[in-house]
Amino acid sequence: MKKLFFLILIFCISLVFSKTVDPEKKQLFQKAGYEMVLTPDKASEVLDYLEKNFKLDHEEQEKLDYLRTKSLFFQNNLTDALKRISDRDEKLPSDILILKKSILYYLGFQGGAVVHKQRDNDILFSEQIVNLLSKLKQNPSKNVKQDLIAVSEKAKSGNLTIARENLMYLSDFIADKDNNLLYDSFLKAIVDLYKNDIQFQIIYAKYLLNNNKPELAEKLISDFPADSLEQTTNLNLKYAYYQLLIKLYAVKKSAEQYMAAVNKKDLLLKTLNETRFSAKNKWFNIVEENFKNEQQALVNSRKKILFSIIGIGLLAIILLAIRFFQIRLQVKEYQNFITKISLLKEKKAPQPQVISEKTENILLKKLEDFEKTEDFIRSDISLQNLAKNLETNTKYLSETINTHKQKNFNAYINELRIKYIVSKLKDKPVYRSYKIKYLAEESGFSTHSAFAAVFKSVMGMSPANYIQLLKQKEE
Repeated sequence: MKKLFFLILIFCISLVFSKTVDPEKKQLFQKAGYEMVLTPDKASEVLDYLEKNFKLDHEEQEKLDYLRTKSLFFQNNLTDALKRISDRDEKLPSDILILKKSILYYLGFQGGAVVHKQRDNDILFSEQIVNLLSKLKQNPSKNVKQDLIAVSEKAKSGNLTIARENLMYLSDFIADKDNNLLYDSFLKAIVDLYKNDIQFQIIYAKYLLNNNKPELAEKLISDFPADSLEQTTNLNLKYAYYQLLIKLYAVKKSAEQYMAAVNKKDLLLKTLNETRFSAKNKWFNIVEENFKNEQQALVNSRKKILFSIIGIGLLAIILLAIRFFQIRLQVKEYQNFITKISLLKEKKAPQPQVISEKTENILLKKLEDFEKTEDFIRSDISLQNLAKNLETNTKYLSETINTHKQKNFNAYINELRIKYIVSKLKDKPVYRSYKIKYLAEESGFSTHSAFAAVFKSVMGMSPANYIQLLKQKEE
């Protein structure tokens, strides 16, 4: 009887203190999450309605802030998104902290380990994915099948909303690098987890095309909501879609559709690059401002301490003087830090020539001999190993290339590669029938897109257009 009374008492207490879930509020949160990828602008409208018409508790407000930041990110409103994640890592909720790392990764800032007051399962899973992606980037040929199985198993029980961006970056990298269907089961598992997320289906369709499965890819693409993808405010999703179409039309040799997709992609890429560049500058300013505020808070704090003990004796005065010099040193370090950041924003002034004329002439001759070889199409060519092969140092080599070739090392190598493949196309007509992907590999480029971009910048037209022009001249 006592046991029954105790159970009833516990039940009553739980009813009193349990949180009542508003079904309409829950439905609106679900709607915002569902709309997020394809129509982030509509998701933002739902969040506006939620914030205006409902009283939100702390947990709900945190969830709304997370979805709001993600909506801004997806709409390419990076400046406002960065403002929302500008606090120090340890001050942010774990979900927003993980999103912050994803946004900064997108901008090219790859930070260290997550610093947080509570390293919960979401943070640990995020680190596991990021570490695996880093391992793959360092050695794309490394077999990480067991690691991917562990990730996919953990994803089944994890928060898919929070893990989405990290899993997307990992899946996209695998889709680009795995040309042997080694990790097909992993990508299928992730696509199955994100059934309603069109971006993962785009990644998988790209994976099929990269692995010579055009029929399966085209069947998958035919089910995509093409009109919605054309009108989506998620610009990175639209860009991924255009890239996929370019690959598909290249395989199908649909020249008109291919060029239309390329033009759309190029126009969108310009917008994305401009926004990304602006956002990087904004992030530098945010970091600088945060650092300044922290330093000012530190100085103010120390001043209060100084003023509070100013009436103490000689020993206190000596201690205050020591503290004063410490603060001056910190301010100097801060000024040096600001100077370094300012220098990063400014174009570096040309450095005075330190290489002797004789050494420079010898190095130019070696470069001339190097250009007659085909070593520049090697995928592992770098400023360091070329300097070693030419028996010089990277500074001399870089200076000579910049001065006499009027371009940096990468542009110099890429132009040699393009001239090499152009000569092949001119002299050996069989090359004109090869796929662009093969031409890219033949000339030393790691990706089809990089080859196409450099070819267009050097020759003023795409590889496909140039090949067509050669064919027309022969006719």
